[in-house]
Amino acid sequence: MSLISTKEMLQDARARQYAVPMFDVCNYETMRGVVDAANEMNSPVMLAGLKPDLKGVGLDYFIAMAKVAAQNANVPVAIHLDHATSFDECKRVIDAGFNSVMIDASSHSFTENVAKVKEVVNYAHQRGVTVEAELGHVPDAIAGTGEAAQQGIEHKNPKECLTQPTEVLKFVEQTNVDALAIAIGTAHGSYVSTPKLEIELLKEINAISPACLVLHGGSGTPEGQIKAAVANGITKVNVFTDILIAMFSELKTGLNESDNMGKWPIFVYEKPILALQEVVKNKIITFNSQNKS
Repeated sequence: MSLISTKEMLQDARARQYAVPMFDVCNYETMRGVVDAANEMNSPVMLAGLKPDLKGVGLDYFIAMAKVAAQNANVPVAIHLDHATSFDECKRVIDAGFNSVMIDASSHSFTENVAKVKEVVNYAHQRGVTVEAELGHVPDAIAGTGEAAQQGIEHKNPKECLTQPTEVLKFVEQTNVDALAIAIGTAHGSYVSTPKLEIELLKEINAISPACLVLHGGSGTPEGQIKAAVANGITKVNVFTDILIAMFSELKTGLNESDNMGKWPIFVYEKPILALQEVVKNKIITFNSQNKS
């Protein structure tokens, strides 16, 4: 199956009350594991790249693998750039073949956020590429880790960064953005305490937002809260930490139990990929995206 428009994916999710799973993938093992699991569950899926993995020729490797994955998948696949912070980063991946980008200017003022998003939207929409922005701010769960740390943003408590409903319609109308990541109590990375999502706030935002709504920080958030978020308007959930924990935990166990450090990687990664896929499949069920392709 060829690449599918992210905007169409999200609009379908909004109409049928499910969330498209988006997984940050950083190598062949994570990409293949995610797509194979999505195929098994008959779920649309988004493969997302992060800036550190796309440096230099890293972008060429990533887009080549992602396109092969999409072409060989039996389900809709989109290729997404997660948490770009500049127009140039977005332009680079759009020109390379990504069909979805996120421009994250949430640490800036409302006016600056609008200006940065509009610049990306103008370029992307001329090329049929979907754009996601962020209003409010999803911080890191642990200071010094995650997206905020990558961007050099001061660590904040999630409750201090919630999206303000009064700004939502104005932001979407001024930017013409397709998808909006909102802050309703989640954080990036591993939580030190269980988050509590502001579902009433989500309901208020969903009632007024023309753009499809996105939830960042899908790892570690209780399943019941995720289901409530999806039932009340979230159309895409981002996941990374949970698949890394599953894969690396199994990899660590396997390597520690083996005396052969010359073992072929394809065999070393067998159990870690299965562990990753179990997480992927569980997320797909939680997001209600199984059998939605």
